Amino acid sequence: MEELLKQFMGQMDSRFEQMEKRMDVRFEEMEKRMDARFEEMEERMDARFDQVDKRFDKVELDMANNQTENRSHFRHIEERLDKQEQTFEVVAEEIKGIKIDINYLNQKVAKHDMEINNLHQRLSI
Repeated sequence: MEELLKQFMGQMDSRFEQMEKRMDVRFEEMEKRMDARFEEMEERMDARFDQVDKRFDKVELDMANNQTENRSHFRHIEERLDKQEQTFEVVAEEIKGIKIDINYLNQKVAKHDMEINNLHQRLSI
């Protein structure tokens, strides 16, 4: 009986060893597949990051170009505003001169109207 037990235990040990070997083989295969998948994923991620970097570089370049264009446009607008301001100043001075002339002529017309009125009243008497 003891021998049967030893024989049974020996068979169990050999079966466990066989199972362990099969499990080791399976785990190694699984590990290889997982390593291959991780390498593939890493390559895809690297490719995507490269694409993202290229896009960021393009956006950065576009922003720099837009910034330069906007500065140029604002300078042009400022120059035009300065010219218009100068024009308005000239026109304002001319209007001021015209108002002075109008006031002078109004005074002259009023004086002549008075003289004409005086003459008219003298002749009417």
